[in-house]
Amino acid sequence: MHANCCPVCQSELGVPHLVREMMLGTREEFLYFECSECGCLSLAETPSNLDRYSTEDQFLLERETLSMARKFKDSVYLSRLSFLVNWRRRADLDLIRRVQLTKDMNLLDVGCGSGRLLGELRELGYKARGVDPSVPADVQDRFGIRVERKTLAEVTDFFDVILFRHSLELLPIDMLKLAREHINKNGSCVACIPLASWAWRAYATDWAQLNAPRHLLVHSSKSFSLLSEKSGFRIERVIFDSTEFQFWASDSYQRDIPLAEMIEPTRLQRSRMRRLAAALNLREQGDTAQFYLKPA
Repeated sequence: MHANCCPVCQSELGVPHLVREMMLGTREEFLYFECSECGCLSLAETPSNLDRYSTEDQFLLERETLSMARKFKDSVYLSRLSFLVNWRRRADLDLIRRVQLTKDMNLLDVGCGSGRLLGELRELGYKARGVDPSVPADVQDRFGIRVERKTLAEVTDFFDVILFRHSLELLPIDMLKLAREHINKNGSCVACIPLASWAWRAYATDWAQLNAPRHLLVHSSKSFSLLSEKSGFRIERVIFDSTEFQFWASDSYQRDIPLAEMIEPTRLQRSRMRRLAAALNLREQGDTAQFYLKPA
């Protein structure tokens, strides 16, 4: 990416920002370009050694099998009887419910790490698999290969559902267009991404979801709408799902405390922050959202 050109709308009008690496706490500075036209924040130059900014436990391989009780609860959560277990929300399974996944549909999770959600779905009889070039090796479970160590560009199959669960911001800009090429006619694509909205305006370069330099692109609602259209999708639904993390992590960054050294908020503080996050979500100003896309 070029520091003076927006990768989404190609505008050269924008503002540069130096953003510190604060997840590991190296405090190295990276240049981001904020587009004045569409609001997208893009990393000006991707480091050649980007892998050094990932954590060692990022891709721990979970090989456990689900207990019968857990399998039963998950199956109820994804059934018409879901109201019986809705008291304990599961954001990942809520997503699966919204795309109305059935057991004869093919699902691909892109950039899924070791694929924990995939493991649960496969135990319930769903045809689900993933790809992630960053895992040390192919991830297997009792049904075979669950996650392949490859990129979406190396995939040849077509799918009814393709997921990007907080992975799209880590990937090149053409990944959404590539996903469109692997979607069946009536399929769906879901992108769960950070959004530059209230938290970006409030915290600026201390906003935790910038996550420099791992996040190559951080969209505004406008820039993601534009990218979706250019990639051959239409936005069918948007769910704002930001949490208290935007407050306590960004507050800590303002005090020069990296994520690795943060003291988590008390229960009372967390409760207050959750209410604030819920209010922002209602105003469509939360700092994360789920975009449900259909082929245009």
